[in-house]
Amino acid sequence: MKPLVLISFLFTIFTFTASAQLYKYHDWNKTPAFVELSEEESKLPSVAIKEKYLIQYYIATLGNKIRLFETKHNIIRINTDKGIKKHNRVYIPTRNVVKVIDIKARVIQKDGSVKYLDKNNIKELKNVKDYGNFKIFAIEGVTTASQLEYIYTLERNASSLGAVVVQKDYKVKEAEVIIRKPPSRSYRLKPYNGFPDMSFKKVDGGKEALTATIKNIEAMTEEASASPQANRMKVSYQVIGSYVDDYAMWSNLEANIKNTYVAINPSKFKPLIKDYTKYIENKPRETNIQIINNICEYVYGNYNIKRSGENYNLSNLKYIIKSKQATEQGIIKLFSCLFNHENLDYEIVLTSDRNNHKFDADFFSNSNLQIALFYFIEEQKYLRPTYFDSRLNFAPSSTISNNAIFINAEGRRFKIIDVPDASENVVQRDFLITLDTESALPTVQCNHLTTGYRGTNSRGAYKYLKHKDLNEFKNFTAANGIEDAEFLDFKVADEALSLSSENIPFKLNYTYTAESLVEDLGERFILNFGKVIGTQNEFYQEAKRVNPIELGDLITYQYEIKIKIPEGYQAKNVEDAAIDKAVHIEDKLACSFVSHSKIEDGFVIINATEVYNKIYMDIEHYEAYKDVINAAFDFSKKSILFKKI
Repeated sequence: MKPLVLISFLFTIFTFTASAQLYKYHDWNKTPAFVELSEEESKLPSVAIKEKYLIQYYIATLGNKIRLFETKHNIIRINTDKGIKKHNRVYIPTRNVVKVIDIKARVIQKDGSVKYLDKNNIKELKNVKDYGNFKIFAIEGVTTASQLEYIYTLERNASSLGAVVVQKDYKVKEAEVIIRKPPSRSYRLKPYNGFPDMSFKKVDGGKEALTATIKNIEAMTEEASASPQANRMKVSYQVIGSYVDDYAMWSNLEANIKNTYVAINPSKFKPLIKDYTKYIENKPRETNIQIINNICEYVYGNYNIKRSGENYNLSNLKYIIKSKQATEQGIIKLFSCLFNHENLDYEIVLTSDRNNHKFDADFFSNSNLQIALFYFIEEQKYLRPTYFDSRLNFAPSSTISNNAIFINAEGRRFKIIDVPDASENVVQRDFLITLDTESALPTVQCNHLTTGYRGTNSRGAYKYLKHKDLNEFKNFTAANGIEDAEFLDFKVADEALSLSSENIPFKLNYTYTAESLVEDLGERFILNFGKVIGTQNEFYQEAKRVNPIELGDLITYQYEIKIKIPEGYQAKNVEDAAIDKAVHIEDKLACSFVSHSKIEDGFVIINATEVYNKIYMDIEHYEAYKDVINAAFDFSKKSILFKKI
């Protein structure tokens, strides 16, 4: 994820110094070698034989402008069609790139033949999913048992902060990182997830640089209930003036946020205040929650966010008010101005997406600044201003349990973002199933309510789909996994986005028929009742676990399934619906799936509760956690036999 950088940390260098440009001394071997792999490595889709990163901060002789050059050199063996698919196109991100210095590539076959990149085949992709522009090229000759090698060098906008991620989703036999600076700058480094300490040695060109070499980095596995991206081996670095430390950087950030966002004076923006005042004339405003949500509806209803391209004007509040367009930074200013007008007590929060990087208060980096929020102290709720469906609510699930910096006019503090309890994030579904034995057609009625994140997400999806494709909304909420569901009725209540602020349930009430729920065996029927709860995850086929358990949020699922026993039939194997799986950590319930069943007053009644109370669990608990996940999957396959008396 691209960082939401609210301030640029560039420290001007006044010392005149000279340093050789490192990339000019680095090249591939004129005669390429086809490297042999072990038998085990040859079975993998692809293996990086070498990945090398050269990062140099450079000041020309008699100059004072610092420049940043980055070189990447990869040698990758392709073993299978899957490996070809992964590597036959090379994407080079050019966001914040001043100049592409050079790109070259070649493919080496086992017989020694070489195919070189035709540079006319290098194309440019514009604004790919808001990640900026990319250079892209494919090179002919990439086949199984071939070796791809490429080098590219970019001159980037000089930033004193950076990071190198060396662990990929394929094995890397050797990775080397080299960082070089002018004598007038200082290094600070922070390794993560097993990256080794860096040390000084002479590199290409005979100059000293910080280096580290790591061998046999295993592929990071993409796993459910985990944050593999955040767990990758990497190093963050600062190349700064000797007088600057983390404290100074956080102070610099605090001052910038205060001056740029917190200290906005609404009286200087009278057209905005006049327009807003007219908008809220007939709006409820008895509470701060109502006022905050009125501001959200005003901003999102009148302004657009431009997420790509450079436009200084769209960060300028006066221009924003005239044009009705803003950058992400500009929309934050707009909110701040209106919050100040309403005299609301708020803090600006900067944090990271915990799935990509765990916020580190002890080492300043742009990776810490991926997400901006407003926190309202009295309400103890958050707003994500750059999302159009955002209203006052819990913090985004990607930020909960993560550390963050909170800034207001009085100062700054670091604080862990609270995790909403499982009792605040609920999916409750009460089913009544009846079976017409003449047609073998079941009818399913359901009262369905959701709170917390599930309620918020459902409201957002309904708002988007109700005018586009309501059937899509029905299928993934009410009839997930039941492809032949025919809806007889479908009602929605409490759909307003603002209702999430007080965690008022989002309600659905629907009825459908589905032949696939019943197997007709003549004088017997098998009713697949478990299918009505929707498609469930299952971990039965998963390989050996690599990552510890990390959940998206804490949640409770509650199901009651009442099945009318058809007249003249008896229910068999009712007791098979009973399941009891749980994980306890330090005598506290971490997660569980518990179900039980009974026959009462002509109904089979099945109750099930699935709850997750703990965001993080060590890998030692994985097998027990997997049993809970698989219990929900097993329940979704449960059925009851109705036999004619």
